[in-house]
Amino acid sequence: MKKAVVCILLICLIVGGIGGYFYFKEVKEKKRIEEIKKGWYVEIIYDTPINVRDLPSTKGKELGKVEKGEIYKVLDVNTDSSIYNWYKIEFEDTEGWIASGTKIHWVNDVNNPNDIAVPVIKYYEDVYNVVSIDDINYKHLEVVEDTDDYEITHIVYHEVVPSEHKDQYWILYTITDGAGKSSSKLQKIEFEERPDESKVTDFSEYR
Repeated sequence: MKKAVVCILLICLIVGGIGGYFYFKEVKEKKRIEEIKKGWYVEIIYDTPINVRDLPSTKGKELGKVEKGEIYKVLDVNTDSSIYNWYKIEFEDTEGWIASGTKIHWVNDVNNPNDIAVPVIKYYEDVYNVVSIDDINYKHLEVVEDTDDYEITHIVYHEVVPSEHKDQYWILYTITDGAGKSSSKLQKIEFEERPDESKVTDFSEYR
């Protein structure tokens, strides 16, 4: 009987110890994240794990991987590449570099003292349909930008398709952030009411 009681007590101590370990580990991690969020950090948003390297280069030695939802303190950034922005992060007990695409962002860059990311506009329909040119809005657009300090403008272009002898309209969106960085995206647009020619630009002037 005594042996059974002792065994039960030992099991309870072991289970309690394991539970306590994970509880305090979770509390510690929560405090770590709270401290990180007071400064410059990145949150991983890419579905595929990102390699951590010892250099800001795809040729750098792999130190491990970071995954979607994880948060890391940023120590430095390298923007020499036209393809990637490289972030130097605190990683486990060391430091390492992770890449984020310059056009398709793999991380959310938060509290960056310098706005380095180029804003991007996305849409998911080939053709934007509206009643009139005055009804154009940006509700169908998705903006990829690390701050709310941006502006979207547009130009509507008109051309006549010779082979079809019909009017074709295009809308060019331009997004500009607070640091002056910008990008543009062209989409086909169709109107129920023909636009006044004074409100459109000849497509020959595009680019």
